[in-house]
Amino acid sequence: ALDIVRTTLTHMAEGGIYDHLAGGFARYSVDDTWTIPHFEKMLYDNGPLLALYADAWLVTHEPRYEAVCRETAAWVMREMQSGEGGYYSSLDADSEHVEGKFYVWTPGEARSLLTADEYAVAAAHYGLDGAPNFEGEHWHLRVTQPLAEVASKLGKTLADCDTLLTSARARLLAARVQRIWPGRDEKILTSWNALMAKGMARAARVFGNAEWSASARRALAFVRGTLWCNNQLLATYKDGKAHLNAYLDDHAFWL
Repeated sequence: ALDIVRTTLTHMAEGGIYDHLAGGFARYSVDDTWTIPHFEKMLYDNGPLLALYADAWLVTHEPRYEAVCRETAAWVMREMQSGEGGYYSSLDADSEHVEGKFYVWTPGEARSLLTADEYAVAAAHYGLDGAPNFEGEHWHLRVTQPLAEVASKLGKTLADCDTLLTSARARLLAARVQRIWPGRDEKILTSWNALMAKGMARAARVFGNAEWSASARRALAFVRGTLWCNNQLLATYKDGKAHLNAYLDDHAFWL
């Protein structure tokens, strides 16, 4: 059973379904190699995945699982948590009416942003040195070579390649945030907030991270204060209005 889980979680973390620059998982993959996702990023699966990767780390101490937790939690707090405390629902797949445009690259774009050493490592690790994998003309990042293999081929230490990859990812992300963003669905749903708060709290407990715990507490306080009215749980909030009677999943996940 553990082998099945490790195989699945590792391939998800290395595949195109994972956002290798900002953290977080896309909704699902559209191919049998998990290279290209439907680029929409949803709250309801990232919450349980955060808890699952934290639990998998407890059993395996796999560094990649810890990295997934840290990156995904950071993404949630940075891009998905409202100033009021509740978590937003999703990021759209499209920007400028084109699916995936916000996320994909060309080798030339990446090369122009990175040093030669950074590009050599990132291109080999993420497949920018191969054929385009998205609609025949763009590259969506996924792990195509383990970093240890890249280091061996480039004649560098694994530590040096890790440092170069970290700086390359930071530069690419800084450039990406300047693009036109996908739309964000800013509904705050009771059920999905419960799932994310649980995932954030579970990961916070596993890794002893007070910031993640505080994020979960803010979301729970928002639901308690805004979506619980007159002894009645409500389902959704947006633009200052909470309404609709809660459904079964709202009650179940909130409990």
